Amino acid sequence: MDNKTPRSIIPTQGNMLEELTFRAKLIFRLLGDRRVSPLVKLLPFAGLAYWLLPLPIDNMIPVIDDAALVWLTTYFFIELCPTEVIREHVKELANNNNIVETINHTEPTGEVIDGEATDIQE
Repeated sequence: MDNKTPRSIIPTQGNMLEELTFRAKLIFRLLGDRRVSPLVKLLPFAGLAYWLLPLPIDNMIPVIDDAALVWLTTYFFIELCPTEVIREHVKELANNNNIVETINHTEPTGEVIDGEATDIQE
């Protein structure tokens, strides 16, 4: 068994929208998985509840932006899920989306093009 963190298992996507979509799918899969602790499953719901419901506590924590709190709760949710469960769901999602797995963080292959730039002033 290796000691990879959940963060190093999740492949990086091409752009931010694809990254958010992939993470949302992963979160929904993990919420439905029985191997994830019910207490850990409360984290994303707590973040969404804080964001959607106007609570008196919102005035007590003015430093934390609502979006940042939702991000933090989903981040910690993924970090607290079992690594093997995350790895399984990431592989299934990667296969479903035809994503090349970057679990091992290999360097991208391709040709490097060298060039020069010149400022043209009129």
